[in-house]
Amino acid sequence: MSDLEQFRQETRAWLEENCPASMRTPIKGFDDHYNGGRNPEIDHPDQKVWCDRMAARGWTVPHWPKEYGGGGLDKEELKVLRQEMARISARSPLDSFG
Repeated sequence: MSDLEQFRQETRAWLEENCPASMRTPIKGFDDHYNGGRNPEIDHPDQKVWCDRMAARGWTVPHWPKEYGGGGLDKEELKVLRQEMARISARSPLDSFG
């Protein structure tokens, strides 16, 4: 098994275990987005849970280097993460305007 296929399997298992069911539904409006920040408005408690879990892995900014708080994923790993999130209809853990 290639390193990338192993990464896919581990990512799939982690997402299945850690993405709350409520974060696997389509975003219906602005209130469904989680923007973070110093005083975030949390409309659903699972938004924070999901963001915190992804942040612990550096996956709120998965392509950033680990030393800057990112996941350190390369281009192919980032593609796998996005594919696996799409497979379970996982929402982005954190949205931003800029």
